[in-house]
Amino acid sequence: MQDTLSSARADRFNLWGLVQSETDPVPGSDKHNTFCIRANGNSGILAFASALDAEIYCHQLGASGAAGWQRAPLQHIDLERIMSGLPDAERRLMLALGFFASDTNDLLLDDDRTLITPLLPIPYRMEHSLHGISQLHINAEVCHFVEQWWEQVGGDQFSEQMRMAETWSDLDLARCATAALSKAPFTEMRRYSALWKETGSGDECAVFSPTTGDWHFSTLRGPRPRSLH
Repeated sequence: MQDTLSSARADRFNLWGLVQSETDPVPGSDKHNTFCIRANGNSGILAFASALDAEIYCHQLGASGAAGWQRAPLQHIDLERIMSGLPDAERRLMLALGFFASDTNDLLLDDDRTLITPLLPIPYRMEHSLHGISQLHINAEVCHFVEQWWEQVGGDQFSEQMRMAETWSDLDLARCATAALSKAPFTEMRRYSALWKETGSGDECAVFSPTTGDWHFSTLRGPRPRSLH
């Protein structure tokens, strides 16, 4: 494997961001907002290795009243321009990996009813070609980590499911995201913390399997059978 990976692909899967068009829907237009996130003292541009996770996140944003966000390949986003407008401490990519859940198998929501995701700050660098085109490069270790994470929280075949899902049409991804959210119980992080004092959000993770049509819940120590309540 090469030492660096481009923003278009991280070895065998694509990377995705979220965009919200202000006036011009043309991909690559400067008139796009890009979703930034702040959590636990870390800030940066939110990115996904899973097209389905990105679609699920967008759908829940819409349900919470934050309309207009849509999934977009990371290479269609002018990251250099956006990064240049951020404070130095926020010039990073925050890779979302699944969704945090309670120990009762509820997906956790923040105060804005947005899904809460485990976030991995990604080291990156920008390179410039002789033609003036900028390209984002990511350390190869990121790909290995994501593959291991998917296998840990979703099972042996979950990586293949995620790569299969990114070949789907927008309509198919939207349908799958709708189905996933219709099957997901939710609880607010604030309420969960008040009930249990300790959130458990660093220990429980949820991912949706397109093959089984069910949510898989696991701890960071590995998958284990859970029963929905």
